[in-house]
Amino acid sequence: MEVKPRSRILVPLLLIVTLGALGAVFYLWRQNVELQRRSRMEGGHQKAAPLESITRLREGAALTRFTARDTEGRPVEVAARGAGNTLLFIYNPSCDRCEAGMPAWIKVNHKLAELKAPVRVIGLSTADSYTTVQHARRIKVPFAVVPFPTDELQKEYGVTEVPLTILLNEKGIVQAFWNKPLDEGEVADVVESACPDCFKSAVGTAH
Repeated sequence: MEVKPRSRILVPLLLIVTLGALGAVFYLWRQNVELQRRSRMEGGHQKAAPLESITRLREGAALTRFTARDTEGRPVEVAARGAGNTLLFIYNPSCDRCEAGMPAWIKVNHKLAELKAPVRVIGLSTADSYTTVQHARRIKVPFAVVPFPTDELQKEYGVTEVPLTILLNEKGIVQAFWNKPLDEGEVADVVESACPDCFKSAVGTAH
């Protein structure tokens, strides 16, 4: 049977796309491994609070700072000190509750951008690099997404179920957290908690 010219083009093209995606995932994994190695050598990966305090994920707990590559290969510092407030959206791409809650997270990110709020928004995935990259690109997540580089870090962050929304201050201290998908009212609560001054200014302008 003769292979049609169109098929001759599509097969190599699909192969190139697949190899490109696998190459991106391998690069991300290698970069994160290297970042963790350097962090340990430089003493940068240190527990900022006792493990049991972090595991309870209580307000006032200090989360471990670490640097990893996001799904676009850019370095992202999680729980950074001195960088203003940070919102962490912790999820798993295969989690139905996370999928249902993703639009609310995107709305929070959009509202903060509208207010020009000095708040960093970071997605933290509990899945492997390949799954995380594919999911982030498929739904076009508008904020940086980083897979947890190690199971140890995931345990330190007290992640036993997802989704989780965590607000950190500029010292990496937990200010508030929501352990379920955000509803419409909570979207406003998260925005106001992340940047009270921005929220008040927006309300004042509206009146």
